[in-house]
Amino acid sequence: MASNRRNYYRLLHVQPDAPAEVIRASYRALMALHHPDMGGDHATAAHINEAYGLLSDPTRRTAYDAQRAARASRQQFVDRRESGADAEPRRAARPVCPLCRLGVPATIRPETRCLRCRAPLAVVSRPADQNGPLERRGMPRVSKSTWALLHTNWPSEVVDVRMRDLSLDGISVYSGVALPLKRVVRVVGAEFDVVAEVVSCRRVGKVFTLHGRLITAYFTTTAGGFVSTTA
Repeated sequence: MASNRRNYYRLLHVQPDAPAEVIRASYRALMALHHPDMGGDHATAAHINEAYGLLSDPTRRTAYDAQRAARASRQQFVDRRESGADAEPRRAARPVCPLCRLGVPATIRPETRCLRCRAPLAVVSRPADQNGPLERRGMPRVSKSTWALLHTNWPSEVVDVRMRDLSLDGISVYSGVALPLKRVVRVVGAEFDVVAEVVSCRRVGKVFTLHGRLITAYFTTTAGGFVSTTA
């Protein structure tokens, strides 16, 4: 019963609103079981006596009840603070340009560009059937002889790259420079302008093959359905 020493009501097996006669009856029943003369434990009997001595005194019981209420209130405050219940709701983060992190307009159209770095802001979205005719019709065709400009960061130097592939799955280029994974880059070609996250960089002879996951894009020949205008 050592774990119940601070809770005298629990020690006497009564509710906090129990009247004096219930507390007295419970005390007598417990002492009949735990009194050392009846073969009980001396320490347990002492705890029961301590609890009854306090709860049978109206003044001490009132003070004890006030202390218990204050402890409960403090614990509720701690619990709410740790759970974040009292924290102010966080405002939704404002959308930003994926390349230079400048805030973007509330409304984004397929042709909307960042006011600072001029990168496209329309988010790439896949059609339900990414292998259907819509993809073939909407994506600009590129060949391995097509060249483009790679912005390796913002602000950054512009690097000439040769195209390997462009689809809604991403963009692949041959580059003379290696880039770290997760680097956000911009690739500008004759019929497209895309922002992508580097997901692969491999050496092939004297050059590197870079593959990026498209984030935003502008296609001059798009038939629609590949960019989202949601900010």
